Amino acid sequence: ADLANLTDEVFAEIKQALLDNLVIFFRNQPITPEQQIAFGKRFGELHIHPFIPNLEGYDEIIRLKVQDGSKDTLRLANAWHEDLSYTDDPPLAAILRAVEVPSRGGDTMWVNLYKAYDTLSDRMKDILGDLSAWHDVTKTYRRQDLQRKGGAEQYWKTFTTTPPTLHPIVRTHPETGRKLLYVSELTTTHIEGLNENESDALLGMLFRHLDWKELQCRFYWEKDSIAMWDNRCTAHYAVRDYTEPREMHRVTVLGETFA
Repeated sequence: ADLANLTDEVFAEIKQALLDNLVIFFRNQPITPEQQIAFGKRFGELHIHPFIPNLEGYDEIIRLKVQDGSKDTLRLANAWHEDLSYTDDPPLAAILRAVEVPSRGGDTMWVNLYKAYDTLSDRMKDILGDLSAWHDVTKTYRRQDLQRKGGAEQYWKTFTTTPPTLHPIVRTHPETGRKLLYVSELTTTHIEGLNENESDALLGMLFRHLDWKELQCRFYWEKDSIAMWDNRCTAHYAVRDYTEPREMHRVTVLGETFA
């Protein structure tokens, strides 16, 4: 498909493919920023990130630029996470385009959160069904330098105006009706109602469960490749195994998240 020139029929097929497959991929898509924004807006309103830098002139596009992944110690994405899980209503989907890729490495991995739930024991499902966990942006970002959008003042203002949010650990997808496991290694801090030792032990087990390879897929990027994923039922992980520049542009789609 040519994402710059989609008929309504092909768009409907893409939308259904996303629901069926959770992550979909497109090769050879040399689209402009305007076309990436237009494609995203066909799915819904786009999110403007409060502190991750945008592409100059395009507030809706996040510019993810890393000179050397092996030296990036911030761990912004190299752990399992759902985008913006620390907000009350996390986004519906994300569309990521490769602008510059290293000669090797720099893959992205996704984990199927439906299967992550389905492969738990029935007893564990019962336990988790009554539990909720806190998601906090400062778990990931508190140690970063302040050279980001808006400078130090705006950066810290974001933290004070983005309080932790509580999400059920077991969630129901609003369109498919399927249950899924909803935890984020980057932002989930503790389970409501458990003490620290209990919470850390249970979350640690769930984070390890997401590492099960049978739940995952992995994508090798080429320039002008695009990945789109359902942010409600997948978590993803950016592999930092490269030593050359890597630049990605992302638009994030808002919409109905959970039942």
